[in-house]
Amino acid sequence: MDGLLPQSHHKTLLLDYQLPAHLQELEKLAAAVEEALPEHPDLAFSVNLCLDELITNTILHGLQGAQNRLIRVRMNISAQLLEIFIKDDAPHFDPFLQAPIPDLDLDLDERQVGGLGVHLVKTLMDDVRTYYDGSGNLIVLLKTLRKEA
Repeated sequence: MDGLLPQSHHKTLLLDYQLPAHLQELEKLAAAVEEALPEHPDLAFSVNLCLDELITNTILHGLQGAQNRLIRVRMNISAQLLEIFIKDDAPHFDPFLQAPIPDLDLDLDERQVGGLGVHLVKTLMDDVRTYYDGSGNLIVLLKTLRKEA
């Protein structure tokens, strides 16, 4: 999970967290994210929304509730960019390509279940990527903090 920042950018590791694959562990992760981003409460909120959505899907669907698994979350920051990495050992799944696309024009009671959380992640982050190396999925979320001059 090496960083995606160009070598000329100084970055700092904010978080390296091993999350047991239990939904109740998401609260502890959220607290760790808030602690890692104390000067950016709005950013921490957005990151936690994204992590909650993606990790809940991984636990429920990718790992099918298997509780003896770990999900690793890392965050790096530079002056320009926040990188978030989510690594699991679930079967290959790309939520950004495979999740249903929600029809936002329909009333809530007419919408199909699924896809809204992934849409939210794509809206909150500036770039989303997924990789599969045969041993698990790596989701990379990138959020621009400020534009370079």
